[in-house]
Amino acid sequence: MATPFLSIVIPAYNEERRIGSSLEVVLKYLGDQQYTWEVLVADDGSADGTASIVRRKTEGGETRVRLLSLAHRGKGSAVRQGMIAAEGQYRFMADADMAMPIEQLDDFIDHMAEGYDIVIGSRQISGARRHGEPAARHVMGRVFNWAVRLLAVGGFQDTQCGFKCFSGDVADSLFPLQRTDGFGFDAEVLYLAKMRGLRIMELPIDWYYQTASKVRPLEDTYLMVRDILRVGLRRIRGSYRP
Repeated sequence: MATPFLSIVIPAYNEERRIGSSLEVVLKYLGDQQYTWEVLVADDGSADGTASIVRRKTEGGETRVRLLSLAHRGKGSAVRQGMIAAEGQYRFMADADMAMPIEQLDDFIDHMAEGYDIVIGSRQISGARRHGEPAARHVMGRVFNWAVRLLAVGGFQDTQCGFKCFSGDVADSLFPLQRTDGFGFDAEVLYLAKMRGLRIMELPIDWYYQTASKVRPLEDTYLMVRDILRVGLRRIRGSYRP
């Protein structure tokens, strides 16, 4: 099979309630495009029917949908393995809740074509719009962003948005170096990218809070800050040097 133009990597953990509808939205959008594509669902050891729902898509004759059945280690691990397994010229990471309208993927691809190595969705910069986000969730994001800028990588208003696009060559070089299995992996990958002088754009998006979100404001803020402390320590020790 020829290298697809676009790979969409969807990390999923116990997403049986929405993975089917999310895939339908993605596949409908991709069916209207002129380029070649593939969709990889990186199932992070789900204990529910997530894998069987995705498998029904693959068994229905849609060879461009792939299921990666992984041991449960965390979102960062699922994204890493999905990005490494993907084959596209561009590789787009998308949360399973599809909190961003999939049509905005067009903007990511357009800016990648301008020469950017990475385009990251942002819910925070000018032009972005958040819909229905609880105050506690917003505060969690700002606290974590402060920690990221202080301890790991500066220059970004929103490192944690679940929609990011990488060129295939960049994904192949960055994700094997990623060590964070949890939610803090985004900041680590962006730190590695900045260390290599890659061109990164922060793109404002529309983002709709999903009531079935698995993010736990207090516990996950603590875990993400812990991940960032570890990235900072690795940076100080020179662990990321080639």
